[in-house]
Amino acid sequence: MKGKSTVALILAVLFIAIGATFYFIMQFFEDNPTQPQPTGYMTGIIVDINEDGNILVVSDLSVDEVKNLSVQEAIDTGKDATWFSLTMDQRNKLKLYDEVKVGYETLAESYPMQGSAKTIEKLNE
Repeated sequence: MKGKSTVALILAVLFIAIGATFYFIMQFFEDNPTQPQPTGYMTGIIVDINEDGNILVVSDLSVDEVKNLSVQEAIDTGKDATWFSLTMDQRNKLKLYDEVKVGYETLAESYPMQGSAKTIEKLNE
């Protein structure tokens, strides 16, 4: 019986150590200042979220205006419209009609533009 409890204790300590290591590695890469920083920023309202979790951000519209427009009308009415791909962590923090500031490196020259969000900050909390 002593052997089984010792093995269980060793396994529990091992799993806690592995979990803590993984957590601290993730925190390091999230907060690491040597990670590529955004070269541009866009502020706007999340007008649409597609099945892949990408968000459509349109600038120069208010939340009330966006709620009364279709997605295509919002694209046509707003100044800039961009589809941003997000990380899983970023997706879980956002919902439709959030006002956001998105940091990006490059945008594809299309309309709506397309890019990958490096940073994202909710403005209407």
